[in-house]
Amino acid sequence: MKKTMNMKKTFAVILAASMAASAASVVENQELLESKVDSINAKRGLELTGSIRAVAQSSKLNTDNDPTGLNDKPNVEKDEFVTADLNFGFRPWENVRANAMIRLGAGMQEYFASAAKTVSVAWLNAEGNLGNSFYWTVGDFRQQYSPLTLFLPDLDIMYEAQIFARKRYMAEKEQLIEGNQRNLQGVNLQFRTQVPGPAGEIRAEAMFARINRTAVLDLSGAEGNILPSDTVLGASQSANMDKFLLAGNFEILPLNRNVYVGATPMFIFDNEDSYSYTWRHPDNNVKLPYEREDINPYELNPQKTMIVSGRVGADIASLVGSNNLVLDLMGELAMSNDDVYTPDSVIATEYDDDGNLVYSTDKNGMKSLALDTFSKETLSGMAMLVNANLGYKADAFGVRLAVDFVMNDSNWFNNLAQSPRFFAQRIQNSDKDGQTVKYGVNSPLYSSFDALYNFSPKFSPVTTTLTTDDNAFKSSKVNSYNIENYNKNSWTSNVYTRNQLALLETLSDPALQLALPNGLATSNRVGARMNLIANIKDFAEVQGLFSMFNQVKGQNLVQHYIVDNEDGTSSVGTSVAGYKAAKFTEFGGGAKVDIFKMLGFSKPLELSGSYKHSERSLDTDGWADLGLADETSTLKSDFINGGLYVQYLPRLGINAGFQMITTEYENVGIPVPKPAPLMKGEQMQWMVGFDYNIAPTTWLAINVGTINVKNEYNLSNVYNTAYNTALLANPEATEEAATAARAEVSGLKADNLPDYYTNPEGNVSYTHEFSQFIIEASLNVEF
Repeated sequence: MKKTMNMKKTFAVILAASMAASAASVVENQELLESKVDSINAKRGLELTGSIRAVAQSSKLNTDNDPTGLNDKPNVEKDEFVTADLNFGFRPWENVRANAMIRLGAGMQEYFASAAKTVSVAWLNAEGNLGNSFYWTVGDFRQQYSPLTLFLPDLDIMYEAQIFARKRYMAEKEQLIEGNQRNLQGVNLQFRTQVPGPAGEIRAEAMFARINRTAVLDLSGAEGNILPSDTVLGASQSANMDKFLLAGNFEILPLNRNVYVGATPMFIFDNEDSYSYTWRHPDNNVKLPYEREDINPYELNPQKTMIVSGRVGADIASLVGSNNLVLDLMGELAMSNDDVYTPDSVIATEYDDDGNLVYSTDKNGMKSLALDTFSKETLSGMAMLVNANLGYKADAFGVRLAVDFVMNDSNWFNNLAQSPRFFAQRIQNSDKDGQTVKYGVNSPLYSSFDALYNFSPKFSPVTTTLTTDDNAFKSSKVNSYNIENYNKNSWTSNVYTRNQLALLETLSDPALQLALPNGLATSNRVGARMNLIANIKDFAEVQGLFSMFNQVKGQNLVQHYIVDNEDGTSSVGTSVAGYKAAKFTEFGGGAKVDIFKMLGFSKPLELSGSYKHSERSLDTDGWADLGLADETSTLKSDFINGGLYVQYLPRLGINAGFQMITTEYENVGIPVPKPAPLMKGEQMQWMVGFDYNIAPTTWLAINVGTINVKNEYNLSNVYNTAYNTALLANPEATEEAATAARAEVSGLKADNLPDYYTNPEGNVSYTHEFSQFIIEASLNVEF
């Protein structure tokens, strides 16, 4: 006891001495403490930031087109997940910093399963500076230069309701997308300096980055493929070789940075020395021995693309010293040289009665290409972009007209500017699609709203047999994916090849990506878009949009046929027909107004709405040579948005949104996308909910809503073909021919029709309706 008391006294004496010493030099100690804190933060500190995204969502699919339950897959899909991104910034020295993002994931439906937990390093780099002018980064980094060089094109949804915009924000953040910057991996060197006098600022940058690497991806798996199990060019995103980017960027900003001159050379290439192979069971048949195959049999040739861009612009309003005038101009001219490979031959196994070639087909009915020999051609392309902004701004109001003029020829190619960030895919209730989920916009249960706003970082599809038998997975082969976990998200920062971009364009959503599916760098486009924006202070804004684009060059279709020569031999003849240059038109407008702010209240009551019309017109060319009449095909789409947000307590608010898309096709046989092409489509979505809002990027929301889809398909092509075939077999039996045609239409199976399609009356049109009822809670926190 005495020893304990002595120890306490000793500690008291030490504490008193320390306090006395501190009291003797309070100011010095305070300064020393502050200097230590500054040193920790600036030199040898640890900075921690991050974000947390959590979603609990239930989506129930209903349809009256399957009254007997032919599709026995679950009608309800539940997703519950949490993703935490922790950003660690280490500064061991004053001029060196290391950054790492640790991504923690948990599937809350399988909370007690260790496989439901994931830990990964999503971002890793080191960066620093030498002096005040030289900066460097090694590892992961983001960069953008201009819309024609290095750029990630975005979708523009005019005055998108906040309740929907938040969902899209979370889906993009899950894919590490930041604005129009591309995610790259390599070395980035930057030099910036201010030069005395009119020269202003000088910038120079060099980078060497890897944008794809040799990767063995299952050709039948949903992850990393555009069309799993298909044998068309661009179907797989796996890589036989590593793909790299070597680029430089030089900019001068004279006259107080009011004039801009820039140039960017870029070289995109595959490293042929990294070409690799894999071993597979032929046709995925495990009974056959492994064979050595190319990792991606549809991307055999190396990419070699050179891009050179020059830009010049000026802020004329600042040059003349006007604070109210808005007047700036920027022009960019870019050229590309790209090696393009085309197969030398196709496999022709037989000819039909009319002498036309009948191509050998694979198990999915796709034409097989003989990918053994190729012809190489270097295509030179050019692109031009001019942007101008003209307007007037004051404290009370402002008005601005933005104009983008595009002139990109058909040979122009730059996949680092043309690869879209939105690849429309099926998300919620995808188990119901089965074999057709991979067809995206052509899948019978697709909706634009589902693709835009829903995502699931880890989805486990059900087997097709829905049994607990040990062989359930083995016997449940699905052409659209393997029965294993995969990520469902329509947003991506991938860089695609020429073949993949061509395939993606056929799978683009016409309601969202019609005129410029690859942004302002879209090839084969000439035209302009104008955007007029006016505002009253910061509580009201109105916007008008008009754009008109044409293709520079139409599309030719080549048909082969047999020619009987006079000497008794036969040869292959060729006829060329196709489509003239398509025409694209878009116009619309919208407005948003904060009524409470207008009346002087501090809390918002914001109303927003917009309307946009998109149209494509396509004429056939030379079809008379094929015995067909030339016609015009049109596609028209209307997109309506409406939103409401009101806060009635310091943090609590009500959020609501409405969206509607209508699509209509005329003369859909030109071109024919499916045996049963879509004639009309109507999509509608509404959602309402409560939220607890702390900051623009920090909220807790509970929402409920529905998606309703109604599609009308045209079966007349199948009906007419079946009728003509039956009539040729018996020219006198027109009634029997009609009966046979109706029977074929009744049993029609097409990728864009649901598996429960029935048509007992043999009608030449089919209407399919379904709805999704969604309840969700979401949490987004950024710190």
